[in-house]
Amino acid sequence: MSQQSSDLSELHQWLQSAVERGPIAIVSHKNGDMDTIGSACALSHVLGDSARACGLHTSSIAKRIVATTEAEFHLMDGDRPLWPRTLGSIVVVDAASPSQVGMSFPEGVPICAIDHHTGGADWSSADLHFHWDCHSTAEMVFAYLDEFRTGSIDSSVRRLLLAGVITDTGRFRHADSRSLAAASKLVEHDDLDYHAFVEEMESNELNHSQKVAIAKALSRVESIDAGEWFLLHTRAGTNEGVVARTLMSAGADVALVVRRAKDETRLVARASRKAVSEGCNLGEMMESLAVRLDGEGGGHPGAAGWSGEAPAVTARSGFIADLSGLRRKPS
Repeated sequence: MSQQSSDLSELHQWLQSAVERGPIAIVSHKNGDMDTIGSACALSHVLGDSARACGLHTSSIAKRIVATTEAEFHLMDGDRPLWPRTLGSIVVVDAASPSQVGMSFPEGVPICAIDHHTGGADWSSADLHFHWDCHSTAEMVFAYLDEFRTGSIDSSVRRLLLAGVITDTGRFRHADSRSLAAASKLVEHDDLDYHAFVEEMESNELNHSQKVAIAKALSRVESIDAGEWFLLHTRAGTNEGVVARTLMSAGADVALVVRRAKDETRLVARASRKAVSEGCNLGEMMESLAVRLDGEGGGHPGAAGWSGEAPAVTARSGFIADLSGLRRKPS
């Protein structure tokens, strides 16, 4: 038996036992991107009435896909999470550690963590840590469903997981053969029009204040040569991901968007495929920043983030210093 088959069998046995124990919470990470929300909702849908997808936040794309697929996702209060008294199991998807969930878990409840992030993973508290080196958690969930619950993969599940793969691979800019194979299987059914689906995902209807905030962020863009890398950076008050993608379209090797809200600073960074192939790993850089400035940081080589209490200028300067010290490798 291959290692992948062994991993999937172990996950299947754990989930089968979880169903027998009673209610299951499928928990997303606190930033609520499409990969974590799609994975949580798809797994919850397949496991049935005993499972509920839940978390603290859903991104704009995730909200739209959850609505159009008629999936169920329950928003919780991070300060006072309400868990069923008879909660039997917790499954955490797409979080490298408990701190990335943003809320505490009841003591004594078995935990399974399903995650694809490299480096910085800390799931010593979990009974099972299902981890693969791939580009999205949606690929892992799909591999499990395709192996053990093929008959449960309906149109809603396919759309939820496909959206997760598309977004976490940067619209396939950072995809590999496993990502492409999963996406191909997810779109092979006649009722899924891929082109229409992508248009639906990207139809981000912004309100007037959001449009103004994005325009202001773009008017503040600064360009610098951070060592061997061409960096475009700015400040934004909302829709950091949209701003970062726009900066990448303008030719940046790396895009950095800084947001300061209340007492928290947030960095959102993106890197081109070429930059990643030449040694830029934003996930590792954000993890390193978290070590020096505290807070939480991590992600993928081409897309990552950090959040913490450090002043915005300190966090931005730390990131630029790290990028400036990074040497290009031959592509």
